Amino acid sequence: MKLDSGRGRATTRTASDAGWREAGARREPPRASHRGPRSRPGTDAREDTPRHLSLSVRENEVFHMLVDGLAVNEIAHAMHLSERTIASHVAQILHKLALDDGAALIGYAIRHGLIDEGGEGVA
Repeated sequence: MKLDSGRGRATTRTASDAGWREAGARREPPRASHRGPRSRPGTDAREDTPRHLSLSVRENEVFHMLVDGLAVNEIAHAMHLSERTIASHVAQILHKLALDDGAALIGYAIRHGLIDEGGEGVA
């Protein structure tokens, strides 16, 4: 097997590439077609629709019970479900609303007019 005088693969490759692109044109890297443009959470302006509208019926029930001040075990007892199921609903609610904890959840409910700011039964 004899090699061409000093011509390697690079020269052959360049010659074959020249057939499908213009001379001097840069080759763009391939892009993933399944990905959309990246956006950072929280950088967009306020959304038109409140996030709590994306909650399921069951998550909405748990949300309102949490806002009313019930604990996870109390909600589980009232709904005849396990505490683990309710904890899963709470985690999903916090994720959908992009909140960190129960206090932020109550603040969200107040900001969106889902509960009153004043205390109930205060004389």
